[in-house]
Amino acid sequence: MSQAEAASSSESEIELKLLCAARDAKSVWTQPAVKALLKKPPRTRRVRTVYHDTPEADLMRAGCALRVREIDGKFEQHLKTAGKVEGGLFRRQEWHAPLASETPMPLAWDGDARALIEPHADTLRKMFETDMERTDAVLTNGVFAVEVAVDIGTIRAFDASGAVMRETQLTEVELEWKAGPASHVFDLALDLAEHIPMHIGWQSKAERGYALALALAPAARRAAQPQIPGAATTQEAIAAILGEGMNHFLANQPYLEAQGAIEAVHQMRVACRRLRAALSLFRPFLPADETTRFRDGFRDLASALGAVRDIDVLSQTLLDPLLDEPLTPDAVRDALDVLRPQLARRRAKNLDDATALVRSPKTARLLLSLGRRITLLVQERSAAGSLAGDFADTVLAKRQRKLKRNGRKLRKQSAAERHQVRIAAKKVRYAAEFFRSRYAERPMRRYLDALGDLQDALGDLNDIAAAPRVLEAVAEDRAIADLVGGYAMGWHTRRLRFCLDEAEDLMHALGKADPFTKRRKR
Repeated sequence: MSQAEAASSSESEIELKLLCAARDAKSVWTQPAVKALLKKPPRTRRVRTVYHDTPEADLMRAGCALRVREIDGKFEQHLKTAGKVEGGLFRRQEWHAPLASETPMPLAWDGDARALIEPHADTLRKMFETDMERTDAVLTNGVFAVEVAVDIGTIRAFDASGAVMRETQLTEVELEWKAGPASHVFDLALDLAEHIPMHIGWQSKAERGYALALALAPAARRAAQPQIPGAATTQEAIAAILGEGMNHFLANQPYLEAQGAIEAVHQMRVACRRLRAALSLFRPFLPADETTRFRDGFRDLASALGAVRDIDVLSQTLLDPLLDEPLTPDAVRDALDVLRPQLARRRAKNLDDATALVRSPKTARLLLSLGRRITLLVQERSAAGSLAGDFADTVLAKRQRKLKRNGRKLRKQSAAERHQVRIAAKKVRYAAEFFRSRYAERPMRRYLDALGDLQDALGDLNDIAAAPRVLEAVAEDRAIADLVGGYAMGWHTRRLRFCLDEAEDLMHALGKADPFTKRRKR
């Protein structure tokens, strides 16, 4: 194949990945929704794909993957970009070219593909392979077409000599959009999820392979800034904001399942809260029944994750300082020694419950339904509609006024009233972060920093006030809970006064701020 021919073999790939048990994956072909759209019997083949990179994984760091795929003794090489995930759909660019053997020819392309790979062409080696039994077929009704591929097999990582050093099993159902409205990919996935236990896969096979080859542990991912063009419609903004919220949730799921780490729990809970905030913000633009269902679903997830988070906060910020304090009485220390394993057991139980809910069919259907709505918004993004910027200016100014009103005389407020101020601060902060790119960076950064500090101060006040309730819920001995809770409340009194002073100062500064009507980007 000539370079010109290879360069022209480029396409955009949009696919949804679903993970399930191997026995369940095989039942895909017996589902009524699949059988009704199946025009030809599915074919089963062995598909072996070898990924190549430099010893330093330069291609991975550049956001692309070079692979050689063998099917029925024929070879083809592919170069894929990492692309982006939008509402659970992978969107990326791919180039391909035939090969005479399994040896890659990285310079077979020209243009963008060659520019990506040429700097690393001389130092490539075999990094890992995916060895799958693939059963696939195209489903269509004449309006849309989706390719369904069921992959069951193994991922193997190689050392520098080419020997296998690690391997893991993988079962994956891929739904790849071919034609028609992309929302039908989610319609099919939702139908499958009604009958087969499955959840959305965040990682591509390449990402899984690199994690295996480089021994990369899962890591937490913070929320990213949604990319909203200056002239975006409200529909475009909603799609971008909900899509990023969904990405934030899914990206932290592997970390939660692998380690249950404090930051994984925190980030998934934040993702739920940000999604609920976005759904509330855009309620007028979304179907009422869907919005209620989404908000209720993410509320339940946030609550389950919050039961773990409450124990983490209690242990780290309220009880651990008592152990570090030399003047803590021996009786309190003895009580803490009894209490800490109880907290660990309850955290493990709450984490199991939260992880089970995250992996449940109920949550899979919730996320697939949200992905479908995001995809519909993407399809509608070119339709005439209100400008997102005008909506942002109005709603942010309104939320800022509400925060000012609720935040008066914090010192005289009850714990419940201050909690409402914290919720108001959270709502305006999330909304401001969603539309941050619309406003001048410096004043918006100062405003968001102040909002974050206010949230932290009010959060500390809320944590101190909630400590007795959390202790009573998790402690197995009421006397120990009363002793530790009473001492902790007294010990943190000084911190409570400091947090109140800080919160009042921040509210005073925020009361003067007006970042949504001045110095707006043009």
